[in-house]
Amino acid sequence: MKMLAFCEHMYTDDGLYRVIYEYFETRILFGMYRTGEHLPTITETGRFFHMSPAAVQSALELLGRKGYIRMNGNRTAIVVYGADSDKIREHAAKYFALREEGIKDMMHSVPLLMGPLWLEGLRKGTRQDWDKIRTALSCPSLGVISILVELYSLTLGTLKNKLILNLFWEEIRYLRFPYLTDNLLEIQERLKPEASKDEIIDRMRQIFFGSYKEMMEDLFHFIRKEGGTYLTDNGRIPFQWNIYRRRPQIKYSLAGRIIWEVVKGTYPVGSYLPSLPQIAQRYDVSVATVRRTMIFLSYMGVIQSFHGKGTLVVMRTAKLNFRMPEILEGMSLYLESLQLLALTIRDITLYTIKSCSREEREDLAVTFDLLRRENRVHLCFELYFKWIEHRCPLAIVRECYRKQHGLLILGYPIILYRIRNQKLQIRYTGFTEEIGRLLRENRLEDFSEAWKRLMEQEEREARKFMADVNPKT
Repeated sequence: MKMLAFCEHMYTDDGLYRVIYEYFETRILFGMYRTGEHLPTITETGRFFHMSPAAVQSALELLGRKGYIRMNGNRTAIVVYGADSDKIREHAAKYFALREEGIKDMMHSVPLLMGPLWLEGLRKGTRQDWDKIRTALSCPSLGVISILVELYSLTLGTLKNKLILNLFWEEIRYLRFPYLTDNLLEIQERLKPEASKDEIIDRMRQIFFGSYKEMMEDLFHFIRKEGGTYLTDNGRIPFQWNIYRRRPQIKYSLAGRIIWEVVKGTYPVGSYLPSLPQIAQRYDVSVATVRRTMIFLSYMGVIQSFHGKGTLVVMRTAKLNFRMPEILEGMSLYLESLQLLALTIRDITLYTIKSCSREEREDLAVTFDLLRRENRVHLCFELYFKWIEHRCPLAIVRECYRKQHGLLILGYPIILYRIRNQKLQIRYTGFTEEIGRLLRENRLEDFSEAWKRLMEQEEREARKFMADVNPKT
């Protein structure tokens, strides 16, 4: 059996031990491990997954609490969960049937979201990275799992983006069916060691998407045969992207929502925010979460609290301390989001705009023109992400870009600090005029390319700025 090997750069805390847990849970429930069989040792599992012994131990302890395994005296895990063949098929049918629509959606989303990221990782690969690729391509057999891991490793190693890492594993955790692959697929027409990078990239694209499609088709055949019994009207489970592992997600989500309320004028500069209990009620969070969020917003220069008076919206970013962990964390999320968007926005924009009718495109152009006439061009990002959320046919893209929008909002105070005396209206007026014109002329490829150029520019400037204010990052 060949296990799924994780990238050596993967961080070992942040709850990622659950990936090990879900790998073994899936294989136990679906009959890949039977009662009485041993799982690999902690050392072997740690080496295969490139995680610490503590992370492996956490996964095994959770498997034990769930009744799947027990640990014997020499610290190896023995499977104690037992199920007959009918029960095994039921487990698989229930899991995949409830996610059928999401998995179908992912078939179309993966090339748009992950494809450009993987290819960029390959293009930026070092000589050592390419030695690994050539070695992998010369193996007697190679399957989609190996391709996924190799591409993922390169992407993480060259792009150094934890957000991309997180998205990849959230997708794999949702799919789960790759965990069941033992029969590795043969690759025909193997490349010679002296093949060019472009030839290898093109061949790897064919291998990955060909194998991926074949596995999907097999899965849907199984769902059609076995899954109908377990479906209910309210039983569909969509993909959800849980981004933050190291820090509470809800704090950053709430901070982004409040910053955007400030930008839109709901909480104008010079006004006081509602009380903590009122904010907690409005956004359906705990008062403790609101309190943590207020501390973060104060570090970002968005608010200032006065004892006995309340919390004043100030948006004073001139004295931001970019060595503070909280600001560094927010800046890191912002930069990683910019990079992910810069690499994916062209294809996703083109896919979405082509799915719109001519009337819908004209309405979008009119809306961009209205922003310019009303001197609100700084809201062009808000308009774009709302358009994706309402018009993109792919649910997973809508989910991912909705989360990306929240991360961009976190960077708004940093943008204000960076541009200083420049006005946002001046910065984005030309762009807004351009994309409105491209839509009216039905130049869809150029419209999509314009968004890519803008995001690349935003990323370059943000990285240069961060390097200037904090060279250690």
